[in-house]
Amino acid sequence: MMLVVLALLGVATAAAAAAGDVVSYSYPAFNATTTRDDSLVAATNASILTTARLLFDPDFPHGFNVSEGFLLLSGDIDVWRDGVGSAGAPAREASFNTTFTVVAAASPVAFVVLLDRYPPLLDQSGLRGSNVSSAADGDDGNATNSLVAVEVGTVKSYGRESPDVGLNVTVTPNRTTAPSGSTVWIQYDAVEHRLSVHVAAAGEPRSSNALLDVPLYLAGGRTTQTALVGFFGGTIGDIIAGVRGWELTVERLRGDDGGGGKKRTSWVVILLAVVGSVAGVAAMVSVVVCRFVRKRRHMEPKH
Repeated sequence: MMLVVLALLGVATAAAAAAGDVVSYSYPAFNATTTRDDSLVAATNASILTTARLLFDPDFPHGFNVSEGFLLLSGDIDVWRDGVGSAGAPAREASFNTTFTVVAAASPVAFVVLLDRYPPLLDQSGLRGSNVSSAADGDDGNATNSLVAVEVGTVKSYGRESPDVGLNVTVTPNRTTAPSGSTVWIQYDAVEHRLSVHVAAAGEPRSSNALLDVPLYLAGGRTTQTALVGFFGGTIGDIIAGVRGWELTVERLRGDDGGGGKKRTSWVVILLAVVGSVAGVAAMVSVVVCRFVRKRRHMEPKH
């Protein structure tokens, strides 16, 4: 019994030691309510709207909504930082996971990790880049099932300056076989350097097998240490109308709170859904210890 207690204590200690802060974001939808805190920006090839809240202002010119563009978090995200220790130490990357639902009638949309600056304005090839049919060309991988087609590639929006950078996961829904829409889970494991994409019909649990699983290294020439993160669409209106339930969780690399209304929590909170909290484990250990001691007392001979 004591071995069980010690093992449980070890689990609790290990979980506490492994806990690290994360930054999380949650948008049930993109509308006047969820954008009024100015946490989102919109960018097209012609202009940058410093707050997406204006997209829902009845007095704002709505030509912006029908322009090809990005809907992005207003604050940048820490993607990687230089290695600590000896010279040449590998960079430390941030793991992240994101999920969103693409509604049944949605046009293709893409989850994107850009550089730490907006793409140049008024580029002749537009935000999609030249000679490609979408913002990503699937150079990292692509896969299709009955619900969606997924392409993983780079961002082409920076023109000659940086022709292949960042991350672009383009999701094209099958409008006939996914009448209720599809939910997409994208996870980047910075330790294993792998990106996985899971897909299920909206309302269904995440599938056990990934639709796409590819090697990926974000640090270095592909991305800057901080990045703008959000969505790309053939029109900004496609993103607003087509994406629901966006959740993003990123491992926090720096000691500050990052500002921008970011919500901090712990990796242990994520683990709760699977194995319970450290406090819960500790409480369970306490119960086991109390019962063990009590049982011992009943078993001891009375003098």
